[in-house]
Amino acid sequence: MSLPQDRIIVQFPGVPELAEVELARRQWAEFHHETILAIESHGQTRIYRDCPSVALRILKGKKLTSSRTHGKRMFFTFEPELHLEVHLGMTGKLYCASATHEAHRHDHLIFRLSNASLVFSDYRQFGRVMLHDVVSPWIDFPPQPQERKFSVSYIQQKLTRHGRKPLKGFLLDQSICPGIGNWMADEICWKMGSHPATPSGEIKASAIQKATRFVTLGALKYIADKNSGPSTEGFAPGTYVEHVPPKSWLFQHRWKSGGHCPKCGTELERATIATRTTAWCSQCQK
Repeated sequence: MSLPQDRIIVQFPGVPELAEVELARRQWAEFHHETILAIESHGQTRIYRDCPSVALRILKGKKLTSSRTHGKRMFFTFEPELHLEVHLGMTGKLYCASATHEAHRHDHLIFRLSNASLVFSDYRQFGRVMLHDVVSPWIDFPPQPQERKFSVSYIQQKLTRHGRKPLKGFLLDQSICPGIGNWMADEICWKMGSHPATPSGEIKASAIQKATRFVTLGALKYIADKNSGPSTEGFAPGTYVEHVPPKSWLFQHRWKSGGHCPKCGTELERATIATRTTAWCSQCQK
């Protein structure tokens, strides 16, 4: 498969969340069914703190059969049932390069294929990799917001135990809403018309489930689906993509100093809630 020409790109602020992680996964997913001919790694870097780089040698000669995400995690499956788990961290990036790609300073893992190189680069080394040899390492993970098991009854069970958490903190809890990060949590609160500091137990489970699924599916549509395809740019948190959610979302307004609510035009408020910088509309989110 040939790589596309350089594309027009626009800045995408933020940290890796569910949709951005899915976009990153698709960089390597274009090369499913290709065989790993060689592996290059910087074995002393921090991305190998959970898995020695020498352990990845078992993947040489193996075929990349499939891949998937769960929340902020990526899993690349190799025959027979070996799974490479990848976390981007704050600065990790997956990208595709030519088969003769010369490793850059921060390219800490390279899979050499016959027609391309799959690269994991991370200049601050907050990302990490792990290797699993169990059939489905994600089997006991909590349901993702886009899945059927992320139901009203599921949310209600979590509210019963965590009802004192502010809504923003409830949404950011990866054991409850895997993949939801700062901008998506603000978007969900705004969509619901609820202040992000509201105790989550005061809100109906059905309202949380509905808004979370809407924002999640929309984020996947606007960020992952519309920006997919192998690229020499790849995707890294806080960098660039062509397409972002529309101006009718809070997304394009919350990053700007003096940004205004796209519903009513009120200047957005900002404060630290659940340890994260949070934006909301004082009129629409009482």
